[in-house]
Amino acid sequence: MRLRIIVKLAVVLSVILFCIGIGFYGFARLSETSDYESADLLDFVPGDSYGLFEADNIDYFMHGFSEMAYASQLDTLQRTDLVADVLSDLNRYSFTADHGLSTQMNHLLLSFHSPDRPGVVAYFHGGKEVKRQLVEAIRDKYHVSFVPKKETYRGEKIEVYPISPAKYLSIFSKSGVLVVSYQKRLVEEVIDAEKDGTSLRKNAVFSSLHQSKSVNHMSIYGRTASLPFLADGSLDYWSEFDVHLNSEVFYLSGAMYAPDSCMRSVVRRLENIETVSVKDSLLILSGPSKVDSCISRVIASPFHSLFDECTANLSRDASYIMVADMDMLVRDSKKYTPYLPAFVSRHPDLFRPFILSVQITRMKNRLSHIFVFTYKE
Repeated sequence: MRLRIIVKLAVVLSVILFCIGIGFYGFARLSETSDYESADLLDFVPGDSYGLFEADNIDYFMHGFSEMAYASQLDTLQRTDLVADVLSDLNRYSFTADHGLSTQMNHLLLSFHSPDRPGVVAYFHGGKEVKRQLVEAIRDKYHVSFVPKKETYRGEKIEVYPISPAKYLSIFSKSGVLVVSYQKRLVEEVIDAEKDGTSLRKNAVFSSLHQSKSVNHMSIYGRTASLPFLADGSLDYWSEFDVHLNSEVFYLSGAMYAPDSCMRSVVRRLENIETVSVKDSLLILSGPSKVDSCISRVIASPFHSLFDECTANLSRDASYIMVADMDMLVRDSKKYTPYLPAFVSRHPDLFRPFILSVQITRMKNRLSHIFVFTYKE
């Protein structure tokens, strides 16, 4: 695959990560004894979190990207303080033997809170040594020699490190879990969630969505519908998006879950979408019979454009499909915003070089979805 295609795909990946506040492209490969691995990080995530990022080996996905041409693009996109200062700066520690870090990345979670006042909490397995390395990295970055202020909340100790007059790093550790945030109130909410049994692990909808993944996975979870037009304002939706890269396309796969009462209304909205067809530019279809007929017709055609190929690659069993030349949709973005994932709507120009293919399939208590971005050579 040509370098320019790799760069375009990498830019898209970075945008999606930055849109939910995780714009880092490196992280320390931290690992301690296997005793810490038994702790469930989700037991500490507050139940009212509106988004979650999870990876079992962030270095697997991100280490190579840092040397690509798109790396400079990262600085033009908004990033959270926690990501910029805490996570990315640990990257250099992963290659220095004197720090004794292993070559294995720990399980990492990032939870996102309060859309009106963004806040991020990082969770990973580790104990005193990992905490020491983290504090050392921050101290070295800011050239400060700070002494932590130790506070007690509900019998638990929170260490608060003053980095500047307006910035404080809060760290809490328990049972092999290390929790880090620039908002102490969020660390207190983590303690509440763990003590009161109100963590995200206890959310019935999220728990039905969150399953064990294969190694080297990177997943995004949001309290949102798969696509805006499916939502009705309820906060009971959860959707997952597993991130995949291969030699030809970049894509997200996963599913949307909701209580049965909500899912029935979602399915009705899905079934009542009007057909839209603009040759080689836009196709929107709802209903398995319509989808099957359309894809069969395209496959049987002797002449195929790239748009046709994207259509033919979708499943005939899908309940809904959309194939869109993003250049056309960007020109009339307000009209098509309900049909686009939020991260695309927020940064439409970066997606102009792609054809977006979407399929949604009804499967019992969930809607399975795939979002495929095909680069237009």
